[in-house]
Amino acid sequence: MIRIVSLGRTCKNYLRLHGKGQPNLYIHCPHCHRIMNKHGCYKRTVATKHQAIQVPIYRWYCTECRKTLTVLPDFLIPWARFATTVRESAIVRRLQGLSLSQIIQGVASFAVGISAATVKRWWKRHLCQVNRVSLYMAGKLVERGTTQDLFHLYPRGVNPALADTAHWLRSLVQVYASYFSHGMYPLRGYWCWLNTQLPHTDLL
Repeated sequence: MIRIVSLGRTCKNYLRLHGKGQPNLYIHCPHCHRIMNKHGCYKRTVATKHQAIQVPIYRWYCTECRKTLTVLPDFLIPWARFATTVRESAIVRRLQGLSLSQIIQGVASFAVGISAATVKRWWKRHLCQVNRVSLYMAGKLVERGTTQDLFHLYPRGVNPALADTAHWLRSLVQVYASYFSHGMYPLRGYWCWLNTQLPHTDLL
């Protein structure tokens, strides 16, 4: 099991706060709802814009269900080597029409090293997600009582492509933030904040 939690403004801030000790979080087991116990950690390498950093990832254990839950800081998702901010930056640039070489040069230093194949993989993954995530966010906005015509934000109503839906998602994210971020707009982009709220099958 995995839970994504905001545990620091940046990767370095996370290390300063929790690099030598497990966060004092009260984690309830998703199955039996009992308080889970701290259960050690493992190391994971995350590539930021300028360097690769090794960070501790902490776990909790339910003695009743005998299940382990891993708490990821919001700048990470399962199996991704690059920080969420780097991936979001690449997708935003792709939506702006930049070339692969411009994206690679803009989102990370040469020392980190991002290949064109990696950016293409991120873009393909994003296009596979946009329908589900867009409808999820639109549904939450309707539940919240928005009176805004969300479909009016869609860039093209006739024969739309997945890239059009990706642009719509970008617009929805900004509307969603105005309703749910309590006025605290993310300075690092939106994905880190959104991943603390999205279903784990739809993480950005």
